[in-house]
Amino acid sequence: MRLSEFILVNMEAILQEWEDFARNIQPSHRSMGVVELRDHAKEILEDISAELASPDYKRNLDSDGNTPAQIHADTRVLSGFTIDQLLSEFRALRASVLGLWSRREKTATWFEVEDMSRFNEAIDQALAESVARYTEAQGQSQDIFLGIIGHDLRTPLSAINLGATYLMRLDDADSKLIQLGSRMFTSAVRMQEIIDNLLDFVRSRSGLGLPIHPSDVDLAAVSEHIADEFRISNPGTTIRTEVHGDARGRWDGSRIGQVYQNLIGNAIQYGENTAVSVVTSATDGEVVLSVHNDGPPIPAAMQKKLFDPMQRGISGEVHSSNRKNLGLGLYIVREIVMAHKGVIEVSSTEKTGTTFTVRLPKLTA
Repeated sequence: MRLSEFILVNMEAILQEWEDFARNIQPSHRSMGVVELRDHAKEILEDISAELASPDYKRNLDSDGNTPAQIHADTRVLSGFTIDQLLSEFRALRASVLGLWSRREKTATWFEVEDMSRFNEAIDQALAESVARYTEAQGQSQDIFLGIIGHDLRTPLSAINLGATYLMRLDDADSKLIQLGSRMFTSAVRMQEIIDNLLDFVRSRSGLGLPIHPSDVDLAAVSEHIADEFRISNPGTTIRTEVHGDARGRWDGSRIGQVYQNLIGNAIQYGENTAVSVVTSATDGEVVLSVHNDGPPIPAAMQKKLFDPMQRGISGEVHSSNRKNLGLGLYIVREIVMAHKGVIEVSSTEKTGTTFTVRLPKLTA
């Protein structure tokens, strides 16, 4: 008997072992029934059996083009299974089938090794499909959760912002009350930046990139405006701005403002009170933005992953107390630059300091 037929003949015994195993590993808060425990196991086995029986077999897909292994992953996510539990189900299924196969009456036929080899390949394929779908579903759930948090925080944050503004502008307020309002306002602005970065991160993970709305913009004015905001909030830091050439063109002004804002903020945060230089240089075809500080260099190994999400500029205890963000700033900067068909680079050494350079082509209408 070929393994493909053996699976079908012994289907109930295999499914019972799958069910028993799934019952033992099910989430502690669940009490799943037989149908839930056996979820799509029969369809997965039937698919594998048919594939073993015919090399030309076409996969069993549902109306949406999903395989049984993918559908199984979807239901396990909803049931609260971890990815380790999902993996263990397929390991147990492999062991169950091969264990029963090895205990049958031996015939020592030539096809046994071939059948087992092809069965392992089919299990690996189903496992890969299931894990990929599980990971995708988990990522989508996390993005939805983050998006809801970001949107829901906007309303209470607006109330805090209004209250802080009211305290700062009270005619009969004493200096302590005005100072409190100022601190609340600064914190609210910082929280808004974090929320904006969080929502931008969720949008970029959708695979569509960040939306941009180009219009006529003067980057000289944008850079000076952002620098002035930092000068007010960081009076002890020297921020120098330079503009060379005609920096007018078509970009999304608010998005490029985010680029300046994140890069200047990073330069101040990690520059250890050194001066920050912001240079905007324009030619006929592009504008080059650079932000420089003379703080500690970024380790070479870290520079390679600096623009990945959840990364920060400098590691180590010295800077741990200054970490006020989610590590999304540079990731968002890269996404904005890429949306404008530009590039961003970083250079950081002990001698020359740290410079982030952005090259933006002048977009046409």
